[in-house]
Amino acid sequence: MSDGGKGSSPRPFSVSQEEFSNSFKRIFGKKNKDLDVEKSKCYCYNCNKDYTEPGQIVPYVMTRMILCPSCGNKRCPHATDHNLECTNSNDPGQQGSRYS
Repeated sequence: MSDGGKGSSPRPFSVSQEEFSNSFKRIFGKKNKDLDVEKSKCYCYNCNKDYTEPGQIVPYVMTRMILCPSCGNKRCPHATDHNLECTNSNDPGQQGSRYS
């Protein structure tokens, strides 16, 4: 009776196991080195722009609207960098704002 061509012996390799392993790691290994960056305790864009949540592909700041904690405006320079003063304004083009 025929076994349908199925056997226990593996197919021959066209590349060495080491070369296969190196290629596999290069292709499927950790792509985003930012995954090692911890989430900042700060709220501002500059402190969180390199953070990516575990299991996610896109950066944290692309999934959240970063607002100034003082005035609640996204265009306030304080929302971009905690070292800048709050302008209490949502006007476009403010110096220091990432929306300028």
